[in-house]
Amino acid sequence: DLFLERFTAAYQLRERVVPEGTTGYRVLNSEGDGCPGVVVDRYGDVLVLELLTAGTEAWSADLQAAAREAFSPRRLVVRANGAERDLERNRGARGLPGARGAADRGSASPEEVPEAGEGREDLAPFLEGGLKFTADLAAGQKTGFFLDQRDNRVRLRSVAGGRTLLNLFSYSGAFSVAALAGGAARAVDVDSSETALALARRHREANGLPFEDADFVRADVFEDLRRRVRERETWDVVVCDPPAFAKKKSDLERAARGYKDINRLAMTLVSPGGFLMTFSCSGLMSLDLFQKIVFSANLESGSSLSFVARCGAGPDHPVSLDCPEGEYLKGFWLRKEPS
Repeated sequence: DLFLERFTAAYQLRERVVPEGTTGYRVLNSEGDGCPGVVVDRYGDVLVLELLTAGTEAWSADLQAAAREAFSPRRLVVRANGAERDLERNRGARGLPGARGAADRGSASPEEVPEAGEGREDLAPFLEGGLKFTADLAAGQKTGFFLDQRDNRVRLRSVAGGRTLLNLFSYSGAFSVAALAGGAARAVDVDSSETALALARRHREANGLPFEDADFVRADVFEDLRRRVRERETWDVVVCDPPAFAKKKSDLERAARGYKDINRLAMTLVSPGGFLMTFSCSGLMSLDLFQKIVFSANLESGSSLSFVARCGAGPDHPVSLDCPEGEYLKGFWLRKEPS
C-alpha cells in the first residue's frame, strides 16, 4: 500500500510536468519521490523498474505489483544494478541477506528481456518532443537512455540552426538528433562504444536526418579531442557529457583533473561566438566544485567564455531537500566571446 501510494503521487506529478509529444521520461526518481533505491523509467508502453539496493530487491514482488497498478504498462522490465547494490553484494559474502554473485550485474531480468532475434523486445521506441528514439533495455546505459538530458536537448535544438555540432561522449547521439532537428548544418558523434554509435545511426535514420559515415567516430574521447586541437578544428557548438568520473569520494581529486582536462580541450575547439554545453553526472561532485573546475579550465585554455545558463535534469527528476546528492546532473551552457 505504501509503494502504491507513493507511485501514484509520482505519476500525478509527471502528468503535470511532462510535455506533449514525449513518451519517454522518468516516472519515479528514488529519494525525490520518497522511494529510496527505486527508479522507474517509461519508454512508450514499456516500463523499466530499477532496483539499486539489496533492500529494494528483497521487496521486488511488491514493487512490481505497485508499478503495474499505478502505471499500467504493457510490459515491465526489472533491472537490479547500481554501485550501492554492488557494494552490498560484496558485503553479502560476510552475511548480507539476499546477496548474490556478480554474474547478473547490470542485467535485466532474463525472463523479461528475450534474445534480440525475438522481435527485438530489448529495444523500446518512444518519443521526445516529437523526435523518435529507442532505448536499449538489455545493454544500454542507465535504464537504456539518458532521459535526464531532455530539457538540455530542447535548449540545444532552439539554437542549433545552421551550426556545426561536435557531440563528445555521445552515447546514442540524442544531442545530435536534437541539433539536426533544429536545423544544424552537421553533427558528429564521438564515443568509444560501437554499439552506442550504431544506435545513434539508427536514431538519425528514424527521424529522416542527414548523416555520413564520418559523422560517427569510435575513439577514446580524450585522444580524439587532442587530435582535433592539434589540427586546429573549430565547431560552432560542442557538447561534453562524460560518464561519472567520481564513483566514490576518493575519486574526486582524479575526477577533477579529468573534468578540467576535457573542458580545457573542448573550449579550444569552440569557434568565436559559439557554445559549449558541458556536464558532470558525478553525484559526489558539487555544483560549486564543478564550476571552479570549469573556471580553471577556461583560464588554462586562454579562452574567454561566459555563462548563458546553468543546466540540470528536468522536473521529472525531482530532488529531495533531505538528499541533495540526488541532484547529480549539473552543467553549464557557455558562450565563447566573439573575436
